[in-house]
Amino acid sequence: MITQVLDTTQTPELNKALYATAKVFVQPPKNKEAHYGKYADLSAIDKAIREAIKKADSGLSFYQGVLDNQSANGKDSCKIYTTIRHISGESLTIYGDSFPRDAKMQTQGANETYAKRTSLCLAFGVVADDDDDGQAVALLDDYKAKQEEARERVTKWIASEFMTLKKDEIDKLRLVLKKKDKKPTDLSYAEAFQLAGALNFYKLQQGQFEEK
Repeated sequence: MITQVLDTTQTPELNKALYATAKVFVQPPKNKEAHYGKYADLSAIDKAIREAIKKADSGLSFYQGVLDNQSANGKDSCKIYTTIRHISGESLTIYGDSFPRDAKMQTQGANETYAKRTSLCLAFGVVADDDDDGQAVALLDDYKAKQEEARERVTKWIASEFMTLKKDEIDKLRLVLKKKDKKPTDLSYAEAFQLAGALNFYKLQQGQFEEK
């Protein structure tokens, strides 16, 4: 099962570029119609974003992909992601909707297109439907806030656990990280959960050794 991860590493240059792009961004025309009203399709959204990036000369690029996933009940599904990159090397990945894998190619294609559209709107704050009313931006802010809450909770737990361990034990656990001198409170979301997993596994091993 894929874990949805938002790396909270600081991205100042990418953030500046997103701001510059947002200042010149023009919402895409709602060129399609459904039972709930008019909406902008994927191609219109994609075009509007690329035009804004070009006009702002912000150094951004983006791409979308599909990951194989598995739901809690064991059924195969797919998850869409959008990765935004900046010429500085900074990047941000936003995960979109999951949808069940369908044997019918037409249904599978429609589900994938809808999920890509949603992920792209979330990543760039696009109002693509008549009833959006800016909800995309609010959703992204809420998503980031929840990820940050989880990161802080886990890093506090790691810090408290480290107080009960010897230095050589902590050094061994830090081997799972690229930067081994980081304080627990400075860890990104991904690093925190990576180290927490190693710490849990170590504690489990210690428990097993004690039983023997």
